[in-house]
Order: sequence, then structure tokens, then C-alpha cells
Amino acid sequence: SGLSCANMTVFLMFWLAMNASAGFMLRVAWERGRIMGWGEYYLPIILFNVIMWLYMINLTRKVRESLRNKYQIPEENVEGLEDCLCAAFCTACAICQMGRHTADFDTYRATCCTKTGLPRQVELAPVNFYEDQYQNMNDDAEAQQGHAV
Repeated sequence: SGLSCANMTVFLMFWLAMNASAGFMLRVAWERGRIMGWGEYYLPIILFNVIMWLYMINLTRKVRESLRNKYQIPEENVEGLEDCLCAAFCTACAICQMGRHTADFDTYRATCCTKTGLPRQVELAPVNFYEDQYQNMNDDAEAQQGHAV
């Protein structure tokens, strides 16, 4: 939605401003011949960027998990950790995969700050999700594996 897009824009601008101001502070200190120590300069910036990175991983994991549940896509490789591992080590790939899965970007041009990422006039087909159906699908797969042994 427009509000979430605005929130993300503010979030990214804050991150860029923090790093730009940190770079400016380092340049000024360097020009004045003052070398800043770890605790004084580097540690807060490193901690800030690590926190931002962890937030982005968590956000990507949650969205990927909700899409898997909505479209009833079971985990294939590392059950229980697949979303977290994909978000941590393949963030860009996971985001691209989610985008490809949720819309046909060959037919419609992607649009920023819309609810679906597509032009406002494009309506998506409704997706029916039944939580118990997803659970039954997992139970059936486990039963088939048990009979195969």
C-alpha cells in the first residue's frame, strides 16, 4: 500500500543519511589529521549497519514465509529454516523470486508504491487459502514417504 511504501522510503532515507553523515564525519576527521578509534567511530556505524541488515533479513524471511503459506508452497530443502537461510544468504535472489511468483512482469510493467507492485488498473485473481489444506498436503507427503520405505 501507499503507507508501507512511504514507510520503506523513510526507512531507506534514514539509513542513507546515517551512512552519508558517518562518511562525512570520517572525511572531516581525516582532513584534520585526527584518527578516530573503534569505539568512537567505527563500532557505532558497524552496529547500526548490522542491525539494519538483520532487520532486512527478518523482513524478507517473513514475506517469503507468508507467500509460501498463501500459495501453499512446501519447503523442499531445509525444513523450518529455508526461508531464513534464503533471506540471509540470497536476499536479492529471494526478493526477485517473490516478485516473479506473485505477478507476470513480462505482461505488466512493475510499478512502485502500489498494493500489488503492478499498475492500479490490473486486478489479480483471488487466491483461496485453506490452512488445513496446506497441513493435509504435508501429512500426505509424509505418509507417502513412510510407505516408500
